[in-house]
Amino acid sequence: MMIERLRQVLGGVRGVSAWRIIDRQIEGQELFFVRRDVDMQRSKDVRHTAVTVYRDFQEGEKKYRGSVVIQIHPTYSEGEIRSLIEQSLDSARYVRNEVYPLVEPRSESPRYPESSLVARPLEEWLSPLAETIYSQENEGASINSAEIFLNRTDTRIVNSLGLDVSFRRYAGYVELIVEDNGKARTGGSNGEVELYREMSFSEFDADTLAAQVREQLRYCRDRAAARPTPHLGRFPVLITGDPVADFFQYYLTHSAAESVYSGLSTAKVGQSIQGDGISGDRLTLTLEPFLKNSPVSAPVDADGFALGSARIIDSGTLERYWGPLRFCHYLDVAPTGAIGNVIVAPGSKTGKELRQEPHLEVVYFSAFISEPLTGDFGGEIRLAYFQDANGKRYPVSGGSVSGNIRDVQAKMHFSREIRSTAGFQGPLSILLPEISVAGAAST
Repeated sequence: MMIERLRQVLGGVRGVSAWRIIDRQIEGQELFFVRRDVDMQRSKDVRHTAVTVYRDFQEGEKKYRGSVVIQIHPTYSEGEIRSLIEQSLDSARYVRNEVYPLVEPRSESPRYPESSLVARPLEEWLSPLAETIYSQENEGASINSAEIFLNRTDTRIVNSLGLDVSFRRYAGYVELIVEDNGKARTGGSNGEVELYREMSFSEFDADTLAAQVREQLRYCRDRAAARPTPHLGRFPVLITGDPVADFFQYYLTHSAAESVYSGLSTAKVGQSIQGDGISGDRLTLTLEPFLKNSPVSAPVDADGFALGSARIIDSGTLERYWGPLRFCHYLDVAPTGAIGNVIVAPGSKTGKELRQEPHLEVVYFSAFISEPLTGDFGGEIRLAYFQDANGKRYPVSGGSVSGNIRDVQAKMHFSREIRSTAGFQGPLSILLPEISVAGAAST
């Protein structure tokens, strides 16, 4: 058995102060379509074993814990493994981290809700997934290609203190390209257009998957009919859908123990992380180890630390720092572990209320960039809906939006409606007061 072999080898190498093993067995099914025709189907069964070797040393009065991660192939002999470990010990001496502890064993086993995908072999889910996706096609936009990936991962984490935890996780991914030739549309002159989308899940939820496909087809139809985005200067912008999750990375970064320890964040517990004079919605953010249908849910983090719910920001105030054992140890605060799911509380207004005044609602970017340290954000508009002073609303494309979270955070509003995506549950939309809108056409 690989882990037992590694334990024996690690125990026989002088200079190893501590170690951690992460062993992952991944079984997967993959199905590729070109339009409605199956292009290829394949399966995989792979193993990834990573060993972190720690070396404690001292230079003068300062104590350090260096570490190096090595990948172990199942075919390696004990001699080859020993050689890699010895080489890693030499390299670890150049990693001068402050000393920090490893996760100690717990008496209780990690608790983790089981996915509905466990009910059948993975390959038997491919057909219902494909049927759900392609049943949403109708007149107009169509599916150009689709790729479906299903993985079942068994993870075991063992360390030199006696920690030994295991869990199973399911993850599904769909990569979808939809197209529309624009011939049946009026008002647009874009010719044939394509839109790409990634969807991820951990359950077979036909209704949710179907709704995402329908939304993408609708966006593609509207993109084919879109007019050039007018130049609006500074204008209210409503961001809807997938980019909303990226927007909140700024607050995750500034509340992270690692950012505070490294001096990248000056956020203080007990103080507002949302600035002063808040007249919009106040941010409440919680980290959760388990979120329904999220493929990043897990009972423990990569250190083997048992995860629980952690309220990080409450009504705009930073309640606690979050992060893995190492950086929380450096700050002398209770660790939360590295939790994968983010939940943001909904806002005070409905989407209809947020759309009362003239605005630009962006639903699809070529790429939405949110710089989590500075707060700068922006992106090129693939599809948006412009609503003028007369209440007229129509699809537009081209141009870009840009701004800085620090300039808008006191006045931003979140929708009451929520949306769940991979690792995120929160407002469907965010209304930002006047930010820069560079159009593709003059007004």
